[in-house]
Amino acid sequence: MATMTKDIRNIGLVGHSATGKTLLVDAFLLNAGTINRLGSVQEGTTTSDNSQEEIDRQISLRASLVHFDQKGIKINLLDTPGYIDFAGELTAVTHIVDSAVLTVDATSNGIEVGTELAWEALEKNDVSPFFAVTMLDKEHTHFDEIISTLQNRFGDRVFPTQFPINEGPAFHSIVDVLKKKLLNFDDKGKYTEEDIPADQQGRVDELYEKLVELVAESDDALLEKYFEEGELSEEEINKGLKNAIALRTIYPLVCVSSLKSVGVSRLAEILADYAPAPASEVKAIKAGTKEEIVCKTDATGPTSLFIYKSVYEQHVGEMFYFKVMSGTLKPGMDLKNAQTNTTERFGAVFSMNGKNRVELDELQAGDIGTAVKLKDTHTCNTLCDSKNMVEFAAIKFPDPIIRVAVEASAKGDDEKIGVGLAQVRSEDPSFYYQVDPELHQTIVSGQGETHLEVCLKKIEDRYHIEILQLEPKIPYRETIRKTAQGHYRHKKQSGGAGQFGEVYLRIEPKQRGEGIEFVSELVGMNVDRSFVPSVEKGVMQSTIEGPLTSSKVIDIKVAFYDGKQHPVDSKDIAFQIAGRGAFREAFKAADPILLEPIYEIEIKIPEEYMGDVMGDVSSRRGKVLGMDSDGHNQIIKASVPLANLYKYANTLRSISQGRGQYRRKFSHYEYVPKEIQDKVVAEHQKEKEEAHS
Repeated sequence: MATMTKDIRNIGLVGHSATGKTLLVDAFLLNAGTINRLGSVQEGTTTSDNSQEEIDRQISLRASLVHFDQKGIKINLLDTPGYIDFAGELTAVTHIVDSAVLTVDATSNGIEVGTELAWEALEKNDVSPFFAVTMLDKEHTHFDEIISTLQNRFGDRVFPTQFPINEGPAFHSIVDVLKKKLLNFDDKGKYTEEDIPADQQGRVDELYEKLVELVAESDDALLEKYFEEGELSEEEINKGLKNAIALRTIYPLVCVSSLKSVGVSRLAEILADYAPAPASEVKAIKAGTKEEIVCKTDATGPTSLFIYKSVYEQHVGEMFYFKVMSGTLKPGMDLKNAQTNTTERFGAVFSMNGKNRVELDELQAGDIGTAVKLKDTHTCNTLCDSKNMVEFAAIKFPDPIIRVAVEASAKGDDEKIGVGLAQVRSEDPSFYYQVDPELHQTIVSGQGETHLEVCLKKIEDRYHIEILQLEPKIPYRETIRKTAQGHYRHKKQSGGAGQFGEVYLRIEPKQRGEGIEFVSELVGMNVDRSFVPSVEKGVMQSTIEGPLTSSKVIDIKVAFYDGKQHPVDSKDIAFQIAGRGAFREAFKAADPILLEPIYEIEIKIPEEYMGDVMGDVSSRRGKVLGMDSDGHNQIIKASVPLANLYKYANTLRSISQGRGQYRRKFSHYEYVPKEIQDKVVAEHQKEKEEAHS
């Protein structure tokens, strides 16, 4: 029998890399009896990290789905990578969960970049956060300092519902403020309750009073009663706390050690009792329109689901991860894809525990599952009842911050690369690629160097090829700064019919963005007007690959003002060639200049790295446009030439000890300094000579 919507908890596991998320998943499953031993990241035996690449790298590379039962409550846990390169996985998970456990390493110092990244994703999607201080069994933990740091960063809403008694290698006891008891855990994760030690009673009383105040402040009726009577009943506190967590006015903080199974069973109880169930309704639009509607999260209504992820699994094929948004999904059902207008039949429906599939009879609204063998469905698609066509909001994946060119090591493998790139892009929408006809390169881009390495290795392994990474060429533009004239005579005699065409052109600069303009200023009958389109065609061909670096020519006016023709030998091809030659001569005489793409970047860093980052921006010919603060980090806005942004993400992370983030977008084109232009032109000429040798 399917779990009812009210008994489902969809919970993300988020946080900085190496804060214990993956091991916590195994600890939950061990506590629930789903597995019989705790896995090891080092040995590659955890439930979540089951791909060979994850085992080899010892980090999570993709979100993993597991589930377990907690006294009749189905908890779907979605373990996300903490490494910043895989922020796309975090983005997808926080789009569909209702709450999340944000893990913080008890031995860490300060707020780490992965913590900030996770928090931003939770805020953006209104996901209710729980904080879990992990690894309290390690040496050199500092629980109280971490509480203070978290409250300074995220406010007093971060509330410690627990605190450890004996943190360190002997850790086994937690004081639970909600229960007002000391919890002692055995080596199997079971706990017994004792009275709170006398020396801790004052702290518990103070925390409990603060909790009651926070709960009362989250509800007007409770606040009024608290003012009148000075207290709330236990039932009111529990109900109020659950409501406050759903409203994001309290962020409960708990203590765990996954390795020792301390606090894990209690955290499972807290999540079952206080984490919000799926929302009773979700926003959507009528398919094919912009009309906003509301879908009831009701198991008896029309069925609809949202695809939040797809993964290619060897021996299985493409597997689709989805959340049932309304109605009930059963095997054998036909649903319509709102984006592609195709019909998909669900042969089987599964829930997951890592890579292990559990076949189900049905999934009700609010639940999360998987399916295989969908023919024309992709990430962010909505599948729904054909009589109730709706679309749910797509996931907004992060923009790329790094780009490289790729090519096959062996000739003949280019087609395999193309197929592989499309497949990986379908699985991971934070990975981008394009075959650039201007640069004659295939450009891939993503969230970081490791992200691209992982994506490209998938293709290499699946298609048994080797992929080379190269620095992308820069899409320069060519234009002129003064008016000039050019003349070219094309004459060819080779025994048969000859070719003759003579063209005089004048070119002049135009304002940026005005494009290419070609005009005829012919007077008299030196050239038949039927050859004007031929000259224009030759000129336009020349603007595709300009004389300096074979880059596009922009923003010039070309006037065809005179020429000569032959009564027999003049023809279309002759005037095309003459037009190209005259254009090149005029262009070289018109003070030609290279333009380079300038990108606007926004860098977010802790204040202590400001000087080093701004110095690095200046060294890249960057211009600082302004500075701001979000209250916790400094934000630098600057413009930098694309030529100097190659693998900038790596440099920024190195300068800021992994805590810097940046975004970029194209801004405009600007003149290239002469010394750099001379170097670029010389390198291009050298490449041309080598290509023809």
